Amino acid sequence: MAPITEQALARRGRWMYELGRARWASRMLLVVLPLLLAALVVGRPAPLVAGLGGLLGATAFVLAMVHDRYARAVRTGVLAGLPTLLIPVLMRALHLLPVGAGVDPCIPASFLSGIVAGWVVSRRASEETKGLSFWTAAVLVTALTGTLGCSVAGGSGVVGLMAGVVAGSAPVLLRVATHRS
Repeated sequence: MAPITEQALARRGRWMYELGRARWASRMLLVVLPLLLAALVVGRPAPLVAGLGGLLGATAFVLAMVHDRYARAVRTGVLAGLPTLLIPVLMRALHLLPVGAGVDPCIPASFLSGIVAGWVVSRRASEETKGLSFWTAAVLVTALTGTLGCSVAGGSGVVGLMAGVVAGSAPVLLRVATHRS
C-alpha cells in the first residue's frame, strides 16, 4: 500500500469536513418538509407546492451550508411565514369573508400577515451582528413560505405579502439604524 501524502490527507480531511457540514445543513429540510405537507393538507396545488417547496428546500439547505447565522435566518423565516401561509388559505377555505365585493379578502390578509412577518424577521435581525444579511436571508425564506399561501389571491396576494413585509420591517430597521448611528 502506497503511503498517504500530506496533500492527499488534507484533501480527505476537507472532504470529510464538507460532508459533515452538508449533513448538518440537511437538518433544515426537517424544518421545511412538515411545512410543505401542511400546505398540501390545506389544499394548495401539488405542482405549486413541489415547485416552491423545492426552491424553499434548496434555499434552506444552501443558506445553512454557508453559515449557522443563515440557518437561524431560515428558522426565523419559516416561523414568520407560517401566518402568511395559513391565514389566506384558511380565510378562503372557511369562507370567513365574502368574495365578490371588488377585492379578494385574501389580499388584505396577505398584506396584514406580511406586516407581522416583516416585524418578526426585523426584530430578530436587529439582535444579530450581521443584521442586514440575516434579514435578507430570512425575508427570502419568508417570501417563499408565504407565497405558498398568498398565491391563493394570485400575484396580487404575493405583492401584498411583500408590501406587508417591507411595511412591517421598516419601523424596526429604522429604529435599529438610528440607535447604531
